[in-house]
Amino acid sequence: MNKSIILILAIFLSAFSINAQADKIAVVDLNTIAQELPETKKVDAELQTLIKTYQDSLQKMQATLEADFQQYMKQKSMMPADQQQKTEQELQQRQMEMQKFYNDKLGQQGEVFQKQADLLGPIRDKVVAAIEKVAQEENYTVVLEKTAMVLYSNDKNDITFKVLDRIKRGM
Repeated sequence: MNKSIILILAIFLSAFSINAQADKIAVVDLNTIAQELPETKKVDAELQTLIKTYQDSLQKMQATLEADFQQYMKQKSMMPADQQQKTEQELQQRQMEMQKFYNDKLGQQGEVFQKQADLLGPIRDKVVAAIEKVAQEENYTVVLEKTAMVLYSNDKNDITFKVLDRIKRGM
């Protein structure tokens, strides 16, 4: 019984190793591709302009809020209690509005994030299509992203520049 289990296990393992040897694996460096594509540079510039606009608006809001808070602190002792409470509520409301502006524009699900996804989507699709074409032409069965936990790869398996060439030549 033990011999038959060992024999089945040996057959299974040899079949697995034969299949693993038949697979061709390539790596691609998406950062290099992104840095080389003019479309990515254009998107980056557009996003940086948008981010700067929103950051400038936030800085103005912050400066105005701080100035108003300083003014409130100077006048607080001369204000009636109900006026103090009203002013504090207004300042808190403005602080919450500023936080909402940040979240809506620059937060993880904000306008900049959405715009980045919209602008990079077609570029990503183009890169993936080029990777698929190169992989098919070169008979690779698996393509891994080079910077994502690939500890070693032989440069002959790096198809980054073939993909870039494919993209630049218009697929």
